[in-house]
Amino acid sequence: MLALAFGTPIGITFSNEILMRNVIQFDGIKFWVDQNIIYCNLDADFFENHQKANIEEIFYNAISILYNREYMPFLINLEQISYYNSLKIFKLISNSGPINTLVLSRIFLVRSIGLKVVLSLHKIVVNRVFQNKIHTDFNLAIKYCNNDYMVFNKAS
Repeated sequence: MLALAFGTPIGITFSNEILMRNVIQFDGIKFWVDQNIIYCNLDADFFENHQKANIEEIFYNAISILYNREYMPFLINLEQISYYNSLKIFKLISNSGPINTLVLSRIFLVRSIGLKVVLSLHKIVVNRVFQNKIHTDFNLAIKYCNNDYMVFNKAS
């Protein structure tokens, strides 16, 4: 099945995994939903095949399909990509108005304290209305996502 990127067909495949989790995977990127969290894993191949403008459309389209009109935290795993590409994705997702309208919060999982510090400084300097959380520990990131989802739904 082909998906549309703002009216243009793109090669995204859709499938179901165990427990009927929706999965969108292609060219070094994978999106899925599990336990009220939208996940995204990236690898280096993704950046060889896509330009900046195309990347925002890909994220927007994948999230809009998966979120099913229910706001959930968005956990982006940057552990498998370079420092430069991590910064690039962080800035793109942080500054994307269309993506921010689809997610409850944005949580970035990074592999080093150094990258966490750089992204945290960028977050402070830019001072966006939508808060980004940056973690080096997967379990803490999941805990934050679950708490964020729970608090949002209690208030609703």
